[in-house]
Amino acid sequence: MQMKNHPIESTETASTNLIDLMSEKHLSLRRSVADLDGEVLNRTETHILAIVEQQGRLSISDIGRAVSLSRQGTHKSVLGLIERGYLTEIEDPGNRRDRRVFLTDQGKKACEDQLAIKEELERRITEKIGAENVQHLKHLLLQEWLDR
Repeated sequence: MQMKNHPIESTETASTNLIDLMSEKHLSLRRSVADLDGEVLNRTETHILAIVEQQGRLSISDIGRAVSLSRQGTHKSVLGLIERGYLTEIEDPGNRRDRRVFLTDQGKKACEDQLAIKEELERRITEKIGAENVQHLKHLLLQEWLDR
């Protein structure tokens, strides 16, 4: 079966390097999520909320390791999320010097809204490239590509 050549949609760069192409798509998708989201959260904050949603009550150190931020950067972001009502903190019963953070109702709603936006974007992508290609892409992205 011969496939028709389809014109390549305009991209931000003309690179055909896999890493660059994936980075460009990642940035484009993150911008789309941010544009559709009514929350005033930056990428780091949405990443922190997603990690806390997935893993439950975490220390600031655990969050920093999960999002690859410095202790100071993590602390600043987490405190901002606490002040704005997305996270709350409690003393860790196993270590009185440590505190654990978890989502508030507002934080849970922000995560639900983010998920709905991501599902809508996936629906749009599926319309554009087809369900089979989306499933194939997911399969490829779930594979381990590099030896660590």
